[in-house]
Amino acid sequence: MKKLLISLTVLLVITMFFVPVHAKTTLKMVTFLPKGNVNMTAFMAFVDSVNKKANGELEIKYIGGPETMPGFKQFEALRNGVVDMIFGCESYYGRQVTGAAYSHLTRLDPTKERQNGYHAFRNELFKKHNIHYLGRAEFGVWFQIFTNKYAKNLDDLKGQKIRVSGTYEPFVKRLGAVPVTMPGSDIYTALERGTIDGYAWAVLGNVQMGWVDVCKYIIEPRIYQMNIEALINQKTWEKLPKHLQTLLTDSMIENEKEYSSIMAGIAEKEYTQMQAKGMKVIQFTPDETKAYVELAYEAGWDEVIKENSSLGPKLKKMLTP
Repeated sequence: MKKLLISLTVLLVITMFFVPVHAKTTLKMVTFLPKGNVNMTAFMAFVDSVNKKANGELEIKYIGGPETMPGFKQFEALRNGVVDMIFGCESYYGRQVTGAAYSHLTRLDPTKERQNGYHAFRNELFKKHNIHYLGRAEFGVWFQIFTNKYAKNLDDLKGQKIRVSGTYEPFVKRLGAVPVTMPGSDIYTALERGTIDGYAWAVLGNVQMGWVDVCKYIIEPRIYQMNIEALINQKTWEKLPKHLQTLLTDSMIENEKEYSSIMAGIAEKEYTQMQAKGMKVIQFTPDETKAYVELAYEAGWDEVIKENSSLGPKLKKMLTP
């Protein structure tokens, strides 16, 4: 009996010291822009916040940007589980999800998108592609057209060769300009060589990319909203315990609220820097400005509705106050 008690005691001690420890969950993440790009500010803050709050139980591990995996291939890699998470630009994969890229056309901030049911609706769209929609880790940053050819009105934009992605192509076509699709990494050389007259891009990144050195003018009317999203593989998401799902969700909501104003402030600062470095602002008359902005949204939504006649009108109604 004494030997039995000793054996049981030894077994209990061994059990106490060898309780299984849950392994850390690591989410492999890639981004469509390099880590140091100013447009990554809000999202990298989200990553840092999650890694800190998780206390070693979860880590979002940055694998790399487009130098590791081309931006246009990252959505497919996420869908197939090659990576667990991406911070991607909807213009790169929007056509695969709904037939057309559209999230830049929203007139609502991320909080209102959650309140009116759009966030949940978008998540259902992504589920069909084995992807979970975390949210928009950047808001308050707008888009513009930048050019080397002066334009006193909309007519003067006709015939200009403007670099585009799916975000701006319908609008540029409607302006009568010539859309030229190319990655952002090629813009500097294309401007320098005169392959393009200008480019459409967010207000952020122009100084960092050096485009201010080879481009003269900023078309003043501001259009659209930043269309960058945080996405996670659906199977990866479902494997996470509920408390880690909650951690990721709550951290994204906090980030959306905090960084909307921060990113808007950074955008205004860069807008000033571009002018300080020599870029001139082209301002249209009030009527031309109104026509320009209205045309931007009209062209965008017309394209979405043309590509998906059943879904397009619903999306437009949800995102237009």
